[in-house]
Amino acid sequence: MPFIIGTPTPDNKILVQSVSHIYGIGLAESGILCQKAGFGDDARGIHVTPEKSKLLESLVDDTNLLVGADLRRFQNDKIRRLCVIATYRGLRHKKGLPVRGQRTHTNAKKRIHFNINVV
Repeated sequence: MPFIIGTPTPDNKILVQSVSHIYGIGLAESGILCQKAGFGDDARGIHVTPEKSKLLESLVDDTNLLVGADLRRFQNDKIRRLCVIATYRGLRHKKGLPVRGQRTHTNAKKRIHFNINVV
């Protein structure tokens, strides 16, 4: 089972779908990356050699996309900044309420359920 950017790619799964499991890479982008790396549409994880995995990693680095832990860190820093400067969105994040204007009277049970008494 080869690892690409810290994400395992199962041997029996189609490679395009396996690459799309990397956080920040969708199905379309993974198809483009696999095509550039020289994999066919029916390539599977078992066909990935260490050289090909390094080639895929270098192709991802060349795309100027934030992926994996870097993307998660970037998103968390944005949310943390909103909380620090006490914007409306930051306060909603801190309280665990819906952020983008959804109603809370009858919906949003998942966001509210765990944080009922948070002030």
